[in-house]
Amino acid sequence: MQDVATPPYTLNAIFAAAVVAFGGVLLFVVPLALLPLQPLTASVVVALIALATPFATAVLHEAIHGRLALNAVRNDYMGRAIAICAGVSFDVVRFGHLAHHRSNRHALDRPDVIEPGQSALGAGLRYYGHLFGGLYLTEIVTTLAMWLPRGLIVFLLKRAMASDEPAITEIRIAAIRVLDRRVWQIRIDALVIVALYAVAFYFYGAYWPLLVAAMAVRGFIISVQDNAPHYGTPVVIGAAAHNTSTPRWFALFILNQNLHAIHHDRPDLHWNALPAAFGRARTHYAGNYAALLLRQFRGPRRPRAAIAAE
Repeated sequence: MQDVATPPYTLNAIFAAAVVAFGGVLLFVVPLALLPLQPLTASVVVALIALATPFATAVLHEAIHGRLALNAVRNDYMGRAIAICAGVSFDVVRFGHLAHHRSNRHALDRPDVIEPGQSALGAGLRYYGHLFGGLYLTEIVTTLAMWLPRGLIVFLLKRAMASDEPAITEIRIAAIRVLDRRVWQIRIDALVIVALYAVAFYFYGAYWPLLVAAMAVRGFIISVQDNAPHYGTPVVIGAAAHNTSTPRWFALFILNQNLHAIHHDRPDLHWNALPAAFGRARTHYAGNYAALLLRQFRGPRRPRAAIAAE
């Protein structure tokens, strides 16, 4: 059956403008208009903006898939602006996310798994590091690292993706191929990010920990959301993700990203078309979205086959 939901481009533009406005308020309005005379009000505003991260990442996610605007150039401009406000390059997060769609659950895309020969302690340290902001920190470091010489970038890419697993080999080759086309745009993004945040920290002055706290909350939320829909799924390339239930208002807040399995099956669908697609699929929820987020804190586990064999 053909999908009939009209792409919500006008609403998307409003959402994108709101997210960029949130970034402007956090970086400049709070320190210039509220601090130091109204520190309590400033703290509340900063907290609300940080807690709006799921909405911001959902809007950015639409841009990553080229669905935020009908015009591809406008889509990328909007996505780039949102990503810069978050302190990362649009091209960095787009490549990582699309690589995830190409072959999820490969060896570098399953932080919740204790790999064969790996100690539970080592896996736990790696996993909780990822969960408590590690993913976001990796995105920031990768963005800034694009100012290294090209040869060194290629060397680091090969080291980071040294596995001979076919999916990782394919991603490594794609990353190196894309590098020459994207590296200068990422470098420009990095310069803009450093300049914006340097000015913002200067304006915050003695209240700089407030901005750091907002970034830490943002990083925690981004990292916690990242692998939740795949937590505990089989260690098989392309394994189905989880669809989860959540109140309608929150589903709108995250642009229906609780329907993650549907999104993986139909990445071409706009966010407003996902509920109808879920209904037509006649599938079921794997549980509650909030419960799924919390379940991750049980820690990494050995692959299902390994558990069955013990």
